[in-house]
Amino acid sequence: MSFTIKIDHTVHVDGDTRLLWVPRDVLGMTGVVENRRWRSATARAASEVEAEILTPTEFLDQIAGSPRAARELIQRLSQRLREADDRIDSQTVGSAVNNAFLAAKDPWLQRQFHTPLGIGDLPFVVGRRRVAREGLPPCQPDLKLDDTAPFRLSRNHFIIEKRDGDYYVRDLCSALGTVVNGEPIGHFFPPDDAPLRVGDNEVIAGGVDSPFVFSVFI
Repeated sequence: MSFTIKIDHTVHVDGDTRLLWVPRDVLGMTGVVENRRWRSATARAASEVEAEILTPTEFLDQIAGSPRAARELIQRLSQRLREADDRIDSQTVGSAVNNAFLAAKDPWLQRQFHTPLGIGDLPFVVGRRRVAREGLPPCQPDLKLDDTAPFRLSRNHFIIEKRDGDYYVRDLCSALGTVVNGEPIGHFFPPDDAPLRVGDNEVIAGGVDSPFVFSVFI
């Protein structure tokens, strides 16, 4: 028999706590199995159905004496665990994105960029604050840093972006290029981008001896 259970509202049962056992479903089964307190409820069937009221002891005895009932209980508990794992995985992925950050790795850079900056909203552009008589850069940097001539950092130097589920650093035709985990990229090098690995990444803007050394954590 197939039917639907609708929970109207929660109630407290006087005396011994009771459990409602109905075909194809069990209310409060986790509380009984783990021997912990749970809330009882008023249940209303959407169609005519027979129901049986069991105490926790009677419920466990029925499970112990019925392989079929035990199998159904295990399947339901397994399904709940799987759904919980899926929710945790989904939350972990979201957290990973939201917790991605950019930080200054070089002590010189830390003096003007001392607090790690979340980069959850991509793409994320890093560049130099323009000086007098300089024109506007092609795009507005998300992080503007100060530099003095001869400049190491270009007004639009590099961008952190996500493509097909992977994270990349792409050099924006900067004057001196970018180094990602030891790999040079940019206008004067064959690739203009490099993938970021999960965890900590080192990004140097303006050549290997530049003070603009960043830690990008994905």
